Amino acid sequence: MPTATRVAKNESLFREVNERIRGLADTFLVGRGDRQRFVCECSRTGCSESVELTLDEYAEVRASDVRFVIMPGHVEPAHERVVLQTDRYWVVEKDGLAGLIAAEEAPD
Repeated sequence: MPTATRVAKNESLFREVNERIRGLADTFLVGRGDRQRFVCECSRTGCSESVELTLDEYAEVRASDVRFVIMPGHVEPAHERVVLQTDRYWVVEKDGLAGLIAAEEAPD
């Protein structure tokens, strides 16, 4: 079972990648309602799957420093809970130590 620290840091790294994707989409004037491919922010080693969200949907996830977007089923129940399920993606919220680390690692 992955540690809380590894889970939070791994998912925070993918969050940084997705922030760059969002920045590029904004730069190139992608429509707020158009779907964009983002990296799955799960803690699974070797996961390279992508999830499709609109920029508005992604902004909703980013409104909380302890929430991450993942592929359906990619949840780590020891360190997070599912707070939203759609057919394209799930949103998880870190708790405990993983939540504290995720909040510390959040981009400004």
